[in-house]
Amino acid sequence: MVDPEKVTDRLERLAELLDELSEIEEDGYDTYRASFRNRLAVAHGLQLAVQVCLDIGAHLIAEEGLKMPNDYRGVFASLKAVGLETELADRLSAAAGMRNILVHDYLMVDDKAVWDALGRLDDLHQFSGFVKSKIT
Repeated sequence: MVDPEKVTDRLERLAELLDELSEIEEDGYDTYRASFRNRLAVAHGLQLAVQVCLDIGAHLIAEEGLKMPNDYRGVFASLKAVGLETELADRLSAAAGMRNILVHDYLMVDDKAVWDALGRLDDLHQFSGFVKSKIT
């Protein structure tokens, strides 16, 4: 059975991260681009937000008795077996790819690509809703 407390703690952290990222997005691209601090906050915030989703996803995979995927992108694909919409799973797999770039290719990060990822925060909100439906 899914441990609702562990998942809820992670969902609360995700909500905090998404709130902060949304605030930076509201200030616009020029403000983001002009501030190293904002660029750093967005890159790290996105990395953490996607990691939270991956952690929750791996937890759900284990609890549902699904085969653990070989990589992070596969986490969301695996969750299609328990009701995660295909299109959302595909977009979240792309977010996992962005997370990998932020972690492993941090010297080559394209600020515009990171900014564009802010436009897809709703995918993380939707994932949160999916998870809540699984733990209630």
